Amino acid sequence: MGIDIALYKSLTFGVSAMYTGIAGGLGALLSAYVSPDSFPVFLSIKFLVGSVVGGIRSISGAFIGALFIEFTPNFADQISKAAPDAIFGIVLIALMYLMPRGAMGLFDFIGVQLRRVAVARREN
Repeated sequence: MGIDIALYKSLTFGVSAMYTGIAGGLGALLSAYVSPDSFPVFLSIKFLVGSVVGGIRSISGAFIGALFIEFTPNFADQISKAAPDAIFGIVLIALMYLMPRGAMGLFDFIGVQLRRVAVARREN
């Protein structure tokens, strides 16, 4: 097709790095102190879990994943004070089993099914 894929992948990476650098600089200005301990490994794992739960193909999926990561531990803590991490893990495993393409994949599937029903009704 004449599109230089390597060029556009490099440009995309560069733009992403630029925005990440700006965000890091603003975060450093806000906190006035930056160290490697400011960003624990568990934070990276939470981001990964949020993207998997929400779905990585859309911005809406990232938003749903962020809501999941933010509010599910609170609900798990209300259900059981003894083992909130276990409940969070059970909910996470259940969601991954039930929605392998994330929440947005489930919404896409529901949308396709609703369109099929609408087309079938129009044809009859």
